Amino acid sequence: MRVIIIFIGPAGAGKSTLVAAYARWLSKFEGIRVFKVNLDPAADYIPYEPDFDVRSVVSTREIALKYRLGPNGALVKSIELITKKLKSIVSKFCVTEADFILVDTPGQMKVFVFRDIAPMLISLLKESKSRVIAVFAIDASVVRNPEDYAFIAIMSTALQARLGIDVVPVMNKTDLARNAALVGDVVSDAEHIIKLLQKRGVYGEMMAEVLKVIWSYAKATTVPKVSAIAMEGISQLHRLIHEVTCSCGDLT
Repeated sequence: MRVIIIFIGPAGAGKSTLVAAYARWLSKFEGIRVFKVNLDPAADYIPYEPDFDVRSVVSTREIALKYRLGPNGALVKSIELITKKLKSIVSKFCVTEADFILVDTPGQMKVFVFRDIAPMLISLLKESKSRVIAVFAIDASVVRNPEDYAFIAIMSTALQARLGIDVVPVMNKTDLARNAALVGDVVSDAEHIIKLLQKRGVYGEMMAEVLKVIWSYAKATTVPKVSAIAMEGISQLHRLIHEVTCSCGDLT
């Protein structure tokens, strides 16, 4: 079954660079046919050649000039217009015979995730008889304490609940976090993280209790640490994606 991966994450997390690196890795080392989709109408630069570019349909720059809007207003308007045309847009790239479709989403994550476009996109992609998952990219250089790890777990779970698909969290830009305290990961080291949180006051205790609930339902999975720029950790990310998308996969 064809795999469609939607890359989600806050601005600066390196989603586009990760899409470029993963596409190169799949093509070079696995011989997999890859189709790259840019769904960010506000992108000024993309580090890969998209096989479908939403800017050919809706451009935030043109929307800003047409409606006399600022950057945020123009992006929201662009997303609204894309949503209205989404069925036609999806039909343009779901006809591909590629094995993997990588979908790059807007840098302003909340504009994509918390509007109609995200669940509608998921629904349309599922109709194409494909296995659809999301990769939630986080900037590793800002992850330095237990609360940060807890945030990753909570956000991943929230995205999974919102989108109704499996979400693979990944810490990108490890080349910029060589000396950061990247200890373990948020799921397989659950007990360790909870113990650290319980020592950090009332807020830490609250986060620990929230995580106990989350991890009682979460799949036992690791959080890959990658550097898209240095092409490090891509094989680990691919292994996890394969396990998630394979019906016989074991995530423990």
